[in-house]
Amino acid sequence: MFGLMRAAVRRLLLLITPDSDRLRFLAYKPSFESWRKEVAGTHPIFSGRKLMYDFINREVICGAEIAYLEFGVYQGESILYFAGIHSNPSSRFVGFDTFEGLPEDWTEFSRIVPKSTFTTGGATPQTVDTRVSFVKGLFQKTLPGFLANFQCSRQLVIHNDSDLYSATLYVLTRANDIITAGTIIIFDEFYSPLHEYRALKDYCAAYMRGYDVVAATEGHAQVAIRIK
Repeated sequence: MFGLMRAAVRRLLLLITPDSDRLRFLAYKPSFESWRKEVAGTHPIFSGRKLMYDFINREVICGAEIAYLEFGVYQGESILYFAGIHSNPSSRFVGFDTFEGLPEDWTEFSRIVPKSTFTTGGATPQTVDTRVSFVKGLFQKTLPGFLANFQCSRQLVIHNDSDLYSATLYVLTRANDIITAGTIIIFDEFYSPLHEYRALKDYCAAYMRGYDVVAATEGHAQVAIRIK
């Protein structure tokens, strides 16, 4: 019996210890739960992302002219929904994506979403809204050129739906110069401790940025913050 137990423990260790992502997950999961307790009660919680978008548009943006930059578009559900509920004719909506799917595997402890998942075969979403445009390519290749010509006098809203730690951290750090007090940043997979949550944590530490949580969905799956 003791031999069987020892063999079971060995198999368990082999499943966990060789994989640094699993070890990292075990380190960051308690951090994420502590963060949730720290911010509890400071913001409204919604049962779905669209209800959260409605609240942000109505109560946070309040009809102001916005520059909405979305990173990770896929089929365009979020950007087109936000454009649909936001009627200011001077606002602009720009979606960044390769439209070829994830550029790398998205790993979460025992779950792996493979590279190229969420591809549209290169096709961009269709819309008749002339305020909406799309930039095709890796963020690392398209964002520098975009920012070089970006003049923002509008309320900035960044919607990060890029899923990955690498992509999220790149967007936040590369856009740091345009992220000012009052900028709204929405995270669509914030529940994943190794990715969007970790990227925000590392970005704030490196650039000494602070923020308030303004809204979230249940379980903090999606989170919206306002930079201080």
